[in-house]
Amino acid sequence: MKIMEAIDRADALCPNPYTLEEKLSWCDEVNAELRRGPIKSYDMIEIDIDSFGCVQIPDDLSFERIEAVFYNGVLLDKQDFRTFIRDYKDGGTAFALPKRLKAVYLTLPEKIRNTDVRGEFNTGINYIEMEMQPFEEEDRLEISELSDLSDEPDWENAAEAYVMEVQPDRIILDRDALTAQTAARLAMRRIIDDSTEIDEAPYDSMYVEYILAKIALYQHDYVGYNAHMTQYNAYFETLRRELRERSPLTDLVRFRNYTVI
Repeated sequence: MKIMEAIDRADALCPNPYTLEEKLSWCDEVNAELRRGPIKSYDMIEIDIDSFGCVQIPDDLSFERIEAVFYNGVLLDKQDFRTFIRDYKDGGTAFALPKRLKAVYLTLPEKIRNTDVRGEFNTGINYIEMEMQPFEEEDRLEISELSDLSDEPDWENAAEAYVMEVQPDRIILDRDALTAQTAARLAMRRIIDDSTEIDEAPYDSMYVEYILAKIALYQHDYVGYNAHMTQYNAYFETLRRELRERSPLTDLVRFRNYTVI
């Protein structure tokens, strides 16, 4: 399910005054909880230990997200790296510093980007000049020309294009979607086409239940909040159990031999 589809379903079930930005932040919360729980995703980096025995962990990676550490292909017990290396022996010989370790860490989902920009831009038929671009490669954009920057964009008739390349002073589009001009008044927004972390029924309905629970909470409808969170938690627990049973590492599943008669 697409994130916007979940939001539209929640809005249809319970019309409400809350903004798209607020609902996207609630979907971010569901994404993060799923990725910390049943749907874990990992990556690996090499980290350095300097001559003082200090481990150089990137600023955007906390120690708590590191789940395994390898040295020369050997899995080491995870421990606080601030005291690591000091007494560790490698084949009876102390490490000669600096050394490199491989760390496997839990990745977290990126926040859903709701990017909406307007202003005056120099354009070519397939590019828009701008500095400090808020867009990324493969973003799908809607681009609406404005008579005045205070006008409401006509998104129904807006041009659509993908960002093919991001350069220091411009974005390159994948098609000829514009007219070459100076100081063109444009409104641009990223089309939010992100999918839910779990795209499988009925578990994708967790997003709808969570949005409805948040709406009820902020409207002081605590009965409704408890009802939707009960349904959300039921989906979450069933998903966690099902994925654990599906895992190739589980001992809960056994293959059976069948005789064909």
